[in-house]
Amino acid sequence: MSSKSFFVLKTKAIPSRYQLSKNIQTLLEGLDSYHVGSLDVEELGRLVRLSPRRRAAVANTITKCANILKKDPSEVKTCVDIIEMCTEILEIADRQSSTEGFPFMKMPIEIRARTLDLIIDNTFRTPVVVPAGKPSPCRCPRFDRDNVFQTSQMKALPTLLGAALGEEFYRIFFPVHWCGPESANTFKLLPQLLKLESLTLNISKSTLVHLNERASLMRTHFPLAYRNIRMSDILGLDELLLVRGLQDVHVFNVQPKSNSHGVEMDRVCLWDLLTSQLTQPREDLTNTLSL
Repeated sequence: MSSKSFFVLKTKAIPSRYQLSKNIQTLLEGLDSYHVGSLDVEELGRLVRLSPRRRAAVANTITKCANILKKDPSEVKTCVDIIEMCTEILEIADRQSSTEGFPFMKMPIEIRARTLDLIIDNTFRTPVVVPAGKPSPCRCPRFDRDNVFQTSQMKALPTLLGAALGEEFYRIFFPVHWCGPESANTFKLLPQLLKLESLTLNISKSTLVHLNERASLMRTHFPLAYRNIRMSDILGLDELLLVRGLQDVHVFNVQPKSNSHGVEMDRVCLWDLLTSQLTQPREDLTNTLSL
């Protein structure tokens, strides 16, 4: 067996004689495991990179061996072996990783959605998450602190996923969908938001893709008449017209620099319609239920 081995050093009681720290002993033992093939080179490198104390222990051990050589030159063989082992550990730690990341974005969207769902359930363990607003100057005691409490993992998760998975994360995190084929079901929930004061709609080309139930039926039997989709036939408009009690309503185009006068006219007409209906006073729910 080679003399450059932590096992050989232990048989000579070198760790206790040289007073080697626990961190350097862990690294030297990991180097032995790397040479016999039981520890991967990436794992050994992470042992050093992820712990500043272990990297400092390597430098301190080299300095300690140099001081021992000055005092006792007869220890040159052992000190040189330890210094070479420490140098090899640093070389492995500074080696560029050749392992590529897992191609998560190439997975089917269903697998990505299921994976993100598991990550969210494991991080957000509360059934309800209330966004924490700006601190209020009011000194009154608050009894809902547990509802707005968020751990550091909960705050960091949306940013750790990056821009590529941001939209997929929020689509899974929020069960309510404001666009697509489920928008009408979501708009039905708006009248229940009694504190809702402002509403902003963004119109895009995909807005005209999903039609309401009547328009979808008529388009099947009258394809020529519905060759040009009207804004009045979009999905969710009927549900939006039931909302009351708002103060501000805004309608924007996702592509504001459109040269089409028809697109701008649809935006203005939709804004005028929603403003006239949604800003009407909200009916008393108690009176409605009594009727």
